Amino acid sequence: MTLTVRLDPTLQAALEAHCASTGSSKSLVVQESLAAYLVQAEATRAAATGVPAAEATPGPAFRAFAEAGLVGGVALNLPAGTGSADKAAVRAQVAARRTAKARAG
Repeated sequence: MTLTVRLDPTLQAALEAHCASTGSSKSLVVQESLAAYLVQAEATRAAATGVPAAEATPGPAFRAFAEAGLVGGVALNLPAGTGSADKAAVRAQVAARRTAKARAG
């Protein structure tokens, strides 16, 4: 799903600075922030109503990615000074991880 979000200049600058310093993509930061916000909102709603929050169960896409070994952090051996990973670097690391897993299994 694609989502367009308008940010005020101060928030945009903060997002860009954070992404530049951490090597994270804007998309990842927004996804993680939204997920944390929704979890907190659900916890607040559950506390206010006395109705426990529903237990989170992973969906089929998450389970498929987990089975493929694609859930969790990937340590990228990036060239010094690059500060971020492009798609090619991520794909190369995932391919190497799959190959190592196939040899081990």
